[in-house]
Amino acid sequence: MANDATRSGGSRNYDLIIVGAGSAGCLLAGRLATETDARILLLEHGQRDITPLIHMPSGFAKLLQYGRFLYPYMTVPQKQLDGRPRALQQGWGLGGGSSINAMAYVRGQARDYAQWQEAVGDEVGWSFDDLLPHFKAMEGSDVFSEPWHGSDGPLKVSEVPLSPINRAVVKAFQEIGIPYNPDYNGATQTGVGPCQLTIGNARRCSSAVAFLHPAEGWPNLTVQTGALVSEVVLDGDRATGVRYTTNGKVHEASAEQIIVSAGAINTPRLLMLSGIGPEEQLRSHGIAVKVKAEDVGQNLQDHPQAPVIARTKGEYGYSRYAYGFGMIAAGLQYLATKTGPVASNGIESVSYFNPDDAGGEATIQSFHSAVIANEALGAPDRRPGVTLENVVLQPVSRGSVTLRDSDIRSDPLIDPNWLGEPEDMRRMVAGLRRVREVLDAPALRDIIEVEVQPGADARSDADLAEHAKRRLTCMWHPIGTCRMGKDDRSVVDPRLRVRGVRNLRVIDASIMPNIVSGNTNAPTMALASRGLELFRQDLEL
Repeated sequence: MANDATRSGGSRNYDLIIVGAGSAGCLLAGRLATETDARILLLEHGQRDITPLIHMPSGFAKLLQYGRFLYPYMTVPQKQLDGRPRALQQGWGLGGGSSINAMAYVRGQARDYAQWQEAVGDEVGWSFDDLLPHFKAMEGSDVFSEPWHGSDGPLKVSEVPLSPINRAVVKAFQEIGIPYNPDYNGATQTGVGPCQLTIGNARRCSSAVAFLHPAEGWPNLTVQTGALVSEVVLDGDRATGVRYTTNGKVHEASAEQIIVSAGAINTPRLLMLSGIGPEEQLRSHGIAVKVKAEDVGQNLQDHPQAPVIARTKGEYGYSRYAYGFGMIAAGLQYLATKTGPVASNGIESVSYFNPDDAGGEATIQSFHSAVIANEALGAPDRRPGVTLENVVLQPVSRGSVTLRDSDIRSDPLIDPNWLGEPEDMRRMVAGLRRVREVLDAPALRDIIEVEVQPGADARSDADLAEHAKRRLTCMWHPIGTCRMGKDDRSVVDPRLRVRGVRNLRVIDASIMPNIVSGNTNAPTMALASRGLELFRQDLEL
């Protein structure tokens, strides 16, 4: 890894600066370093991904509890729920969310990308057919191959053996009429089956592992962690560099090209602090308006989720391995054989269905977790059980990211507005009602002891809605706050160039016009690969 020559507070010139080493930034930096001779500076506020917990598949549950690699964002009070703020933590360190997530490899539906294409027009291809070659090129699946999958890419994808409770849940979903689907990333998403996970050789395969670390020995790549970027420096309408702080010292680096890949929360915040954003908001915080861009920070979307939880008879699931001697035994088994509970993410199966139309495209995703999850993916209950996390796949609600003040150290005001639109609540309630049927299916009838949540007393739609409001959490999938489009209000154009600024691009999940039908990690890497392709085309021209 090259050393950062700006430690003394001076400046250094690069060909390219990338802000943010998450799912997109690691792919961009790694591929550009190995495929070109460009001098690249990659800046990341978090730390290196050196803890063993990151690389053990089950370790993410502990990481989510202790928060060392999570930035602890909180939303503004969610008035449409129960008035409380909610946690919306984001990955903080090399690999970003891909280093601390549940490793689900999900592409979504073709119609998601058809909406992207509609948003950008016909000039640049953003359809599923345009993205599929990028998905396949990066994927190294040990289960699937053509025509839908790649088998020799750097991002390793595999399945893990299903626990007895997960096998029973998969069968129970079939018993209520949802078909078995061995490949939800194939011809159709609808159905129930095993999760595809970014795991290779019983280890997490993050974007940092797949793309960045193999490039860190190259002399043209400088990786600086602990770097808080405070501003994209503009000279007129041209981006010329960035200012950032490490260990209390302010540095400035210049470059011919700047790419911001800081995610759907930090990317709009950085643009606004740099004077690119809504005029009235910037002026209210004393920030000089350099480029008026009213939609920076708007169009925030995330997948809302709410659980159905049941306690089981007997020692089903993984709760006994989360604490004490069980945890020690599972850890020793993993170290010795790379098998057992530590080699699993605990969320080994998933279903996609439409509660309103059995033959229609899925509108609900349900993850099947082999524990009683007390708070989303946090510390599990010590009692054995199962949690079916129900996710609204295409929420109608839109939120925002706005500045609290002009201080880069201040967290922004984040309002995801989960279930803010009645249609989202209607879909959530319909999904909860459908999933509750699973608990009484033959495969689970003799295994389930009692439904813990919503509970037997919650029968009406109003009861289920109150449960959703009380237990709703994020899926850590914020997108859309610097959306791409053909219209003048879009933040970036179809080639991901920031409107009104030369030599500045945004390439991360914030450019998605609408959220995909599933986990956003894989689509973020695919859009980064497509964005890199467009970037290199533009430089050649």
